[in-house]
Amino acid sequence: MAEEQEKDVPPVVLQWGFINLPPLIYQGEDGLPKGILAEIMAGTSLHSNIPYESIEFPNARAIYNLNERKVNFGIGVSSLVKNPDDFVISDLPIASMQLNIVWLKGTDDITSVDDLQGKRLVLLAGYTYGGLRSKLEQIASGYVEVETHERAIGALKLDRGKYALTYKTASAYSIPEAEQLGFENLMLEEIGVHFILSASVPGAEQVMQRLEQGFLQYQQTLKMQTPHVIIE
Repeated sequence: MAEEQEKDVPPVVLQWGFINLPPLIYQGEDGLPKGILAEIMAGTSLHSNIPYESIEFPNARAIYNLNERKVNFGIGVSSLVKNPDDFVISDLPIASMQLNIVWLKGTDDITSVDDLQGKRLVLLAGYTYGGLRSKLEQIASGYVEVETHERAIGALKLDRGKYALTYKTASAYSIPEAEQLGFENLMLEEIGVHFILSASVPGAEQVMQRLEQGFLQYQQTLKMQTPHVIIE
């Protein structure tokens, strides 16, 4: 049965454009992707028998390339696609990331997104923040865009903004251990991370089914207790 299903799917090589988001995903010295999401992709590829090529892009460029179909595959939040009809998105998230607000101690504490009204923000270029981006831009008194979590933390230190919108694991990785006590943070919500496949790929629906099945098989090898990888 599995061989029959594979015969129904045209041969495809996924072209995965990924961003620099250490320790979750980044390019190693050997030019290959590293980190949790890279492990998920490698395991899924192995179990689905769908090969892939990968290349790192800056945040905004990676999203542009996916939406303009200069690459045919991505891993990210579903809100980054401009036209959902142009893509096939995995039904269930393959991971979830914790959306976070970070600020230096001594800055007014906040308890929700609404508390950012009239504040100067640091935002990551190209990030949609699970659909919150437009609201953040509207309520802020101003914002500065940076490319990486490391630069977001640096912008706080330089007082270019008072609050940075980040993902928890990546921002914690960007703060030296000796400095971590100088920061406060608020976890807003968990945002699902999905496989995103261009609908222009021949047999895109079947390819996505194969990827989802491959991920589930990979997941079973890890003896995971949750339906997806939780990145804290």
